[in-house]
Amino acid sequence: MFFRIQSLFLTIAAGLLISMFFVPMIRFAGDSATTIPFIAVADMKGFTLTTIFQIVCTVLSIVTTVSFRNRIRQIRLCNLNTLILIGYQIIIAIYFLQRNNPDKPLGLLQQTLGESPIFTVPCIFPVCAAILTFIAMRYIARDEALVMASTRLRSGRRGHRSGK
Repeated sequence: MFFRIQSLFLTIAAGLLISMFFVPMIRFAGDSATTIPFIAVADMKGFTLTTIFQIVCTVLSIVTTVSFRNRIRQIRLCNLNTLILIGYQIIIAIYFLQRNNPDKPLGLLQQTLGESPIFTVPCIFPVCAAILTFIAMRYIARDEALVMASTRLRSGRRGHRSGK
């Protein structure tokens, strides 16, 4: 069933989330142009929540992609993953807004390096993955409605013929 459009959307969403593990998440503006990948951010104190969200969203996205035989479960997993991805994006936005606070981890790092932190483009991947997952959920629901309608039509014809 990897030939359906929803499988393509779910695979792209999973790819975006997997790529977040390997690309720089934070860059420091300045002469040294220091970048910090997600793995290093995950090791920093105060960023364990992003690590948990990243792992849960990635695993849930992969499970949703491969559970194509049970459409109802796939729809529920898509809804759950979309909500978690939106929450993850909110967490990233909160870290972004607190980047100049000296009491927070990025503020401490800014004082140490003397450069201001800049979040890179992959920080918006969770919202992109949430949109793709939501679109895939709509296509899955459309397929399920089509299957239910055809089942209802087939069962109605049998009942009609057996009644004669």
